[in-house]
Amino acid sequence: MVHRTLFVLGFVLAAGAPLAAGEAEKFFSEKTKDFGTVAFGPTLVHHFKITNTTSQPVHIRGARVSCGCTTATIPVNTLRPGESTYMTAQMDTKRFIGPKEVFVFVDFTQPGESVTLSVKANRNDNFSKTAEGLTLGQVRKGAEGTGSIQVTMRNDPSFEIRGATSATDFVTASYKVVRKDRGEVVYELSATLKPGLDVGSWTTDAVFTTSSGILPTVRVPVFVDVVAAITATPASVQFPMVKVGDEKEMTVIVKGDKPFKIMDIKGAEGAVEAVADGGESKEAHVLRITYKPTAAGDVSKTIVVQTDAGAEGKISIPVRGKAKMPE
Repeated sequence: MVHRTLFVLGFVLAAGAPLAAGEAEKFFSEKTKDFGTVAFGPTLVHHFKITNTTSQPVHIRGARVSCGCTTATIPVNTLRPGESTYMTAQMDTKRFIGPKEVFVFVDFTQPGESVTLSVKANRNDNFSKTAEGLTLGQVRKGAEGTGSIQVTMRNDPSFEIRGATSATDFVTASYKVVRKDRGEVVYELSATLKPGLDVGSWTTDAVFTTSSGILPTVRVPVFVDVVAAITATPASVQFPMVKVGDEKEMTVIVKGDKPFKIMDIKGAEGAVEAVADGGESKEAHVLRITYKPTAAGDVSKTIVVQTDAGAEGKISIPVRGKAKMPE
């Protein structure tokens, strides 16, 4: 969890050898966005990342679209090597009905070529969702997580969902009928996260196949934040310069999403010591790390805190320090 009006700058780029044909294609990590089935009303927004992967500046002349139902904006026109920006596509669902694919042409003057992107959506006013995506929320690393939404099809009493797949083995998609009557059919769509993903924010798609000729698939994005069972704040410790014979203490808060005990602390010896604040079970512990150098120079250690929070209940805390002789 930026994108405003497109401006064209008219200055001369730094001279350099011409870039190879097709180089601009490599600037994009993705070139297609499928919003799936949508209802009348919302403006659909997606950000396509553009990164200059060359050793020369590149210049973006602008972006063109194949349909007035979509706008494309780029806030920065010149990218130095390694710099990134975003092309923002906004698709107005009030300006089309049924399946729609819009092409966005991003034009470069350096290199002198164009890259074609695509945004898709299928507007069906008889179909609605209680949420735009399946949000699993925060899930502890190594644990399972689930999320669900309801979808409704109106004016088609024979409508059925017949299958479910996901774009990754870490997510299982499923469905069940909630209600059927003459006016509408309601299904619950679910996604279950399997253990194995690393800490971070993840997204994928769940795809549900149906009996409808005008709505053969329902594509629903799945969002999850995988969080560590145990965290440390700060994540690393850097002591300021300490004189030999002096002592400096810093504290680290070791926290979990539920009460836990600290069972063992390893890696603290010599000039660096670490002591926890008792052996009771609680959601946050204070770890006192002391640096008392006996010789001038640098110290680099990694303190490993082992808890009773299972396989993911261990955390490593890098510790760095510098020492000098007394004046």
